[in-house]
Amino acid sequence: MRLKLYRVIYKVWNSSFSDLLPREELSIGINGEDAIGRLKEKTDRDARDFEAHEIAEVLGHRVIVT
Repeated sequence: MRLKLYRVIYKVWNSSFSDLLPREELSIGINGEDAIGRLKEKTDRDARDFEAHEIAEVLGHRVIVT
């Protein structure tokens, strides 16, 4: 099983529930769905519109998750 690093973008309701605010966090997983699933465990239940984007390089250096 090889884990990869993902930037997960999602939205949460603001304090008055009148608008959705964008949020993003880093997460690891086997694939994008796995990374989203791991992040959902620690976000608000009403978070939505999740998207995962793999991060393979940072400033020209390859990212390896061990």
